[in-house]
Amino acid sequence: MNNHSRRQIEIVEFAAKVYHSGRRHTGINGTLYENKLLQYLRADVPELDFYRGQIRNDKESSSQYDIIICKKGVKQEKYLEEVDLNVNIVDKSDCYGVIELKKWAHPKMISENGPINIAYKKFNIEFPSLKYLFVTFRFKDRKKLINKNWYVLSKSLDIDDKFCFFGNVYNSDEEWKFPWNKQSRVIERNNHYLGEYERLIGTLKDIANSKFK
Repeated sequence: MNNHSRRQIEIVEFAAKVYHSGRRHTGINGTLYENKLLQYLRADVPELDFYRGQIRNDKESSSQYDIIICKKGVKQEKYLEEVDLNVNIVDKSDCYGVIELKKWAHPKMISENGPINIAYKKFNIEFPSLKYLFVTFRFKDRKKLINKNWYVLSKSLDIDDKFCFFGNVYNSDEEWKFPWNKQSRVIERNNHYLGEYERLIGTLKDIANSKFK
């Protein structure tokens, strides 16, 4: 298993650990796993900067985005830097795109008329030159319906790219027991997802390289 696959497992395990430890407030939960992904993206794609926050378009500010993909060396607002190194308001000219992040995705969410496609259409109208990537840590595969899985249903997503790190497990897999590297069934059940984080890193590096030319 390469380093990117280990990262992928660690990210999903961290999100599961946050939930199973009782930290289930949506805001707190989301901030923690967003920060975990930010930590790894900054380490693995040093050609870019990453923040949570908003995009400034002229004098208007956008909705809040989970992760903004930024030009390397973009300046953080001083008053924000004093409080949170992960939050920024970034000028559109310094942005390459955004990552919409979900801890869990489900079939309706990624359907043709689902919220991800709707959000992308809105984003594309406002920022047609920027990339829109969707990342979900897990997908609610339907175990008894082989056509109700991420690989089939995600074809309905008409966006720039999409990535899923993990699917469902069975109760017998005891996913709430940590660390997962001692729970081989949890990882084995999702071996077919390994490589998705590495593909995300490759996509981000391609974005960086295309902007530097």
